[in-house]
Amino acid sequence: MIKTISFRSLLSLGFAAVFSQAVMADEGLTQAEANTIVKEDIASAQVMTEVCPGVIGQNAKFDGNIKVLIQSYLADFSDKSMTYEKLQSDSEYKSVLNEARQTAKETSADEQKSVCGDVLGYQP
Repeated sequence: MIKTISFRSLLSLGFAAVFSQAVMADEGLTQAEANTIVKEDIASAQVMTEVCPGVIGQNAKFDGNIKVLIQSYLADFSDKSMTYEKLQSDSEYKSVLNEARQTAKETSADEQKSVCGDVLGYQP
């Protein structure tokens, strides 16, 4: 679960998972642990969709990059039929999402702007 990880660290962890598809396999994680990491990554992306428009304004490129990230995270979920919409009703996901929202509230405006800029500049 997300503890006292900064918003930027949370995003960095998510990007690391995207760029290194073998991360979960190499860590010796159980499937449940790997699924929790996927949920944390998706929750981070969802929080960015809530926070970033207020920081960088509405931006179609940002929206597209977030969709690409979410789909790449879902590809690592054990249940291949899982969708972003289905995840919204998952109790563990709701908990992880609330923690990510709290972390974002505790993050400075400069750090939020930097994270949003990172997603905006992401090249899928």
